[in-house]
Amino acid sequence: MTVAFFILGLVQCALLYLLTGTGVRLARKAQQEREEARYAPKDGWPAAAMIIPAAGSDPRMEAALRSLMEQDYPGLMHILVTAGEDDPAANVIRRLKEDYPSLRHVIAGEAKGCGQKNWNSLAGVAAVGDAADIYLFCDSTHMADPEFARCLAGPLARQEAAFSTGYHEVEPRDHGIVTLGYALSVLLMRLLQGVAAFTQPWGGAMGMTRAAFERYGVAKLWASTVVDDCSLGAMLVARGVHVRLCAAALLRTTAHGHAFGTWRAWMDRQVLFLKFCMPGQWLLLGVLAVLMLAPTVWAAFTICRDLLGRGGGTGPFLALIWLLLLSGTLSSWRRLVPVRVPLGRWISAFFLASGLFGWVYAASIPARTIVWRHMVYLVGRGGVLLGMRRRG
Repeated sequence: MTVAFFILGLVQCALLYLLTGTGVRLARKAQQEREEARYAPKDGWPAAAMIIPAAGSDPRMEAALRSLMEQDYPGLMHILVTAGEDDPAANVIRRLKEDYPSLRHVIAGEAKGCGQKNWNSLAGVAAVGDAADIYLFCDSTHMADPEFARCLAGPLARQEAAFSTGYHEVEPRDHGIVTLGYALSVLLMRLLQGVAAFTQPWGGAMGMTRAAFERYGVAKLWASTVVDDCSLGAMLVARGVHVRLCAAALLRTTAHGHAFGTWRAWMDRQVLFLKFCMPGQWLLLGVLAVLMLAPTVWAAFTICRDLLGRGGGTGPFLALIWLLLLSGTLSSWRRLVPVRVPLGRWISAFFLASGLFGWVYAASIPARTIVWRHMVYLVGRGGVLLGMRRRG
């Protein structure tokens, strides 16, 4: 049994090492894409609209929205959508409109048969109509570089793909274990996005041509499902449609004093979206959860037994070897984070993230609902919304 767990630990370290290489390749690809984005396509940049659903009062929102307003994509239309006039995000948008008069604020109303974000995005599309040939969908709380829109729209403008996606990276502003654990979790998901078999749209930064939006019935899909990206990803996989990953379309998320409950709720949604929309990938996620957690539990048990004088054999030695290999691999992962973080805190964050991942995955097995902001959604196969109610 000891040897089996040790081999599992070696497989874990090998996977993490291979993903380090994926991170390096993504950085090179991003540099190439930024160079390509400097030049207009043969027929010029198509008319594009950036649709941004917004809700709540996140303190990062105004700065993030300003960064999206400052994109250097020629003639880019900005459509900001809230559920109602009284949403706290609407106050931020009204302030922004003073500096950016061309900004359009759309009131979507409360969603009835789908997730609120889906409903907001559809209201944005309806407001744009045929005035744009490319739709870019973005979250409202991530910082963007000026070339972000050109990088995300580039493959669409050059007719290399019908759908494109970016992602985000977390910039930790403290060395708290929870903050670093959140940064590490997002980094793992970004690196998995870099593996072709796992590339799928991410709702915080995805693009599509208007022709593709209409051809694949995205409006009908979103009008009945709980989430935009996973439901779209499942449909595209079923129809054999490739999504182009744009490594340079990378948004930045700052995190400071990140709360454990916020992290847990975020991870809950990521796992549950896959469970309902892409069950095959959810099952693979379960294998990954075991791979991340089992060697840690084994090593901790083995070392504790040895300290209590009940160990023996090669177990403690093999556990130490695994820990050294893991530390070396995680040290290389630090180069993929925007800021320098202490190795000891980074390793501790990995152990916490692995434990939370296993906990969340186990809790997802019997789950039938998804909690998102103030709503509880009852979800069926394919992410179809079966019912909804307000929390509390």
